[in-house]
Amino acid sequence: MKIYIAVFCFLFFLPLSAQETWELKKDKNDIKIYTKTIDSTKLKAYKAEMTVKSTLEKVKNIIVDGDELHNWNYKAIDSKLIKKTSESEYTIWMAIDLPWPLRNRDFASHIRVEVVSKDVIRINLSSASDTYAVQEDYLRMTNFVGYWLLEKQGDTIKVTNEMYGDPGGSLPNWLINSTITRAPYYNFKALRNRVQ
Repeated sequence: MKIYIAVFCFLFFLPLSAQETWELKKDKNDIKIYTKTIDSTKLKAYKAEMTVKSTLEKVKNIIVDGDELHNWNYKAIDSKLIKKTSESEYTIWMAIDLPWPLRNRDFASHIRVEVVSKDVIRINLSSASDTYAVQEDYLRMTNFVGYWLLEKQGDTIKVTNEMYGDPGGSLPNWLINSTITRAPYYNFKALRNRVQ
């Protein structure tokens, strides 16, 4: 049985130290995905990169639209905006489908949009588990961190998504690590179709 660990969709991004080295694991359809092991957990983080013909604002708006995330995130069942604190802060919830007999996962994320310059936007994500009631149909994911980085380069936008997280439960690390490139690859394909 193929196991699709979709928890690495939109959530776990970790700015890791410079001395650790990313290893290119997938290079297909102008999408590159790198991984590296996090020593403290033995779980891998990933970094995905692509370039799209779009605008900073359009790409940013799609990424922070909590009500629409499930329509383009890999294996997502449902999503919604929980709270919009300001134009730069959001809290969203999303549920992820895992194949039987694994229990489906959900998570709540705090999103903070940082306008670094007129050509760069960074979207930081962190766990906001206590902002949304636990749902009995899902195992709540609480340990994740990451970001999206959008950089204007001429008439294109370079999109970088760095992610790290622990889906919780009893999933072995080797299983999570073996499927880590699947979700970001399909997410990037779907995101590109929406922004171009």
